[in-house]
Amino acid sequence: MPVTLINVFSVPAAKEPEFVQWWQGVKEHITKQEGFISGTFHNSIKAESRFNFINVAIWENEEVYWKAYETSVTPMKAKLGELGVEMTPALYRVAFEY
Repeated sequence: MPVTLINVFSVPAAKEPEFVQWWQGVKEHITKQEGFISGTFHNSIKAESRFNFINVAIWENEEVYWKAYETSVTPMKAKLGELGVEMTPALYRVAFEY
C-alpha cells in the first residue's frame, strides 16, 4: 500500500537559495530509488512561516521508503546541520478523500 512522506523544513532565510540548490541534487538521488513514485516540493508564500519548505513524496510502501531513508539520512542530516535547517519527516496513509 502506498505511503506518503511529508517532510517539513524550517530553513533560515539567508540559507534558502543554498537549500533549494542542494535539494535539486537530493531530488536526483531520491527519484532513482526503488519504490519512489512521485514527489512535490513546496515553498511557503509567507516569509514568516515556521516551516517554509515542505516535501511530499509518494512511495510504493513503507519498507522501500525506509530502505531509501537508510542510504541517504546520514549525509542529508550533515548538510542540513551545516545550513541550520530543522527537518521533521513523517509517513502517512490516506485516511479519506474529499
